[in-house]
Amino acid sequence: MNVSYWISRRLQLRGGPGSGSSAGAVIAVAGIALALVVMELTIAVVIGFKEEIRHKLMGFDAQVTVYPAYDPTTGSSAHSIDNYDNLRSIISESTGSSDIRAVIRQPGILKTDNDFQGVIFIGQSCDAPFEFELGNITEGCWPDYCSVGSDADLVISQTLARSLGLSVGDKLFSTFIIDGEVKLRRNRVAALYSSSFGEYDRNVVYASLRMLRRVSGLDSLSCTSIDVRGIADSDIAATASVLQSDLLEASARPDGPGLHPVSSVMESGALYFNWLALLDTNVVVIFVLMLCVAAFTLISSLFILILERVRTIGVLRAIGADRRTVERVFMFMAMRLVAMGMLLGNLAGIALILIQHYTNAVPLDPEMYYLRSVPAALEWGWFLLLNVGVALAAWLVLVLPARLTASVDPARVMHYE
Repeated sequence: MNVSYWISRRLQLRGGPGSGSSAGAVIAVAGIALALVVMELTIAVVIGFKEEIRHKLMGFDAQVTVYPAYDPTTGSSAHSIDNYDNLRSIISESTGSSDIRAVIRQPGILKTDNDFQGVIFIGQSCDAPFEFELGNITEGCWPDYCSVGSDADLVISQTLARSLGLSVGDKLFSTFIIDGEVKLRRNRVAALYSSSFGEYDRNVVYASLRMLRRVSGLDSLSCTSIDVRGIADSDIAATASVLQSDLLEASARPDGPGLHPVSSVMESGALYFNWLALLDTNVVVIFVLMLCVAAFTLISSLFILILERVRTIGVLRAIGADRRTVERVFMFMAMRLVAMGMLLGNLAGIALILIQHYTNAVPLDPEMYYLRSVPAALEWGWFLLLNVGVALAAWLVLVLPARLTASVDPARVMHYE
């Protein structure tokens, strides 16, 4: 067994005989524990916040969207996509996705007897897996848009319902302006949803694709865009680029579908993604501050340990221990404090994260943060890396203070009080 480690295990982390833990030991353990708790909470909250916002963005906006054909000679775009089946086969082969939806997004106005509100009506293929939409329903039931009987049903947000004084089952009018012509439809509120995503909740209304096609004067195979979902987050930009190249190549053929622009949610939601990227800077600042706190407490604690055991240093040197051996003794003692602090910090940090993750005990204002409670993601891989990094940083920080033991003169400290 290593001599330095054996000696460090025999030395008590106490201030003196019969006393409790020394002030240096308490400060070191508390400092490490506090720093680790703060860093783990930071990781859990930031990653959880990013995941929730990305989930909401990709619920409202498709990961990749194909728009009507663009004519570069005139600079104009078609009003709709009329070759859906042909494009679907190209998109499926290019992206490998099976979740491809014909979508109509049509601006309109919701009107009651006393008020009105401009919105965007969204109609999607009735056989689409509406997992995101169904998860946001708070009242009523999602309509069966495959049934003709549901053509008049709308799903609006709680925000719109409060603004217009509506509830489930109420009747209202929907107004559309198509090619300068005003078209009016009588609708019914079938369900209410709430995503806590203010801008979208105030503007998005779900409607029957069939009803929107009739209002827009489109046939049963036309749409205003094609949404592609089911793509891994890390592949969205590359998939959009490849799809654009494939569509450009297809448009050059005599029987090609035309030049259809492609965009991704990274572009349509760029404002939000840039905002989320700024959170990384906050994480770095917090980590630096917490590491500085931990380093300061560790160095201070090691100084206290050295002063409390200066006679021990003298004895060890007098019986033949070299400087390197004495340095390692105090390094091992300090790392024991680090281990204790990390253990307590992990227990406290993970306990707080689990409590928040399963109970949502700490609420948020959805108008400000787009979430109803503080998110807490259990990222075990990041926690493991954090612990390894803290232990390594602590070891490096302690190297220089431990070298002070080498300057102790055994002849002088044998009478040190």
